[in-house]
Amino acid sequence: MGFRLRISAGAVLVAALLVPLDVIAGKSVKVQATQRAFSDSYRQGDWSRAIDLGLELVQLMPEHPVTQYNLACIYALNGDRHEALHWLGRAAAGGFLQLSHLDSDSDLDGIRDSPGFENVRQAIVENHRRRRSQILEIAKSSPPLIVVPDDYDPDSPAPLVIALHGYGDHGENYPKLWGGAAGEVGAILAVPFGVRAVGDGRAWGDLDETETIVMLTLEQVRKKFDIDQDRVVLTGFSQGGFMAMALGTRHADLFSGVIPMAGGYIPDIDAPPPADGEEPNFYFMVGSRDNAVSQVRRAAADYKEAGYEVKLRVVAGTSHSFPRDTKRELGKALRFVLE
Repeated sequence: MGFRLRISAGAVLVAALLVPLDVIAGKSVKVQATQRAFSDSYRQGDWSRAIDLGLELVQLMPEHPVTQYNLACIYALNGDRHEALHWLGRAAAGGFLQLSHLDSDSDLDGIRDSPGFENVRQAIVENHRRRRSQILEIAKSSPPLIVVPDDYDPDSPAPLVIALHGYGDHGENYPKLWGGAAGEVGAILAVPFGVRAVGDGRAWGDLDETETIVMLTLEQVRKKFDIDQDRVVLTGFSQGGFMAMALGTRHADLFSGVIPMAGGYIPDIDAPPPADGEEPNFYFMVGSRDNAVSQVRRAAADYKEAGYEVKLRVVAGTSHSFPRDTKRELGKALRFVLE
């Protein structure tokens, strides 16, 4: 489907062709209203109206390639291959780099065999490669926080917990939040950092960008410690919770367990593929007063229906935060996904 970037302030997510919050923040009411109308037209299949609105958005926000990519999707759905390729090329020239989304987006299936499509794809490949190199350099200069359990035995493989912080968070408090529970099961804790600056904190970019950082974290930890490859857990809170869920699904061979906490979920975009018996266990956690509670409940139900081993924990009286009895609650989650 069309490029559905997430507005990831806290656990808030918006579907269907909307650009990121940092692009529309501070923009006029007209821009935001046009965005909503464009998204509605897409969902309704009103391609003629969506094209008009998409062209208007390109004029209003010419600096952002996602608007051009979305317009290419609409033209492709409307059967106009020439205009679709034109706007996809404009998006590539403007820096569009979400390669995995390009390759999986069914909206563009009608133009993949068009002359020139592969050239445009190669331009996006280069954008992606260049950004990945930048991400790796930034991430290497900000190595993950690593906490080793008191009883760590270098001669015995240890479990590993990789914890992804939330949107605008620092991550420096995660050793305190996760250290007790990880230590109880003898696990090493690694806390990587997003490379996007948000105020005085950090945020994750798109899924490919986060994947690059998580894979680098795995590599860095494995160079220093003997890790039990069958006991690697990925977790995250809020925006990090969504990233953990999505990457745990994408890399079922790497993770034995996934603990998404208060992360968003959009069924049309995030629904898991059917389980084949090799997937990690999923422990979904959310506060009963969290705005994301209905999304997390739906995610747990969809993963269970798809055949995954799932546990849902709704923490009473908790809003968009970690549970009060952190060591106990996170310990239960770890034991579930590890056992």
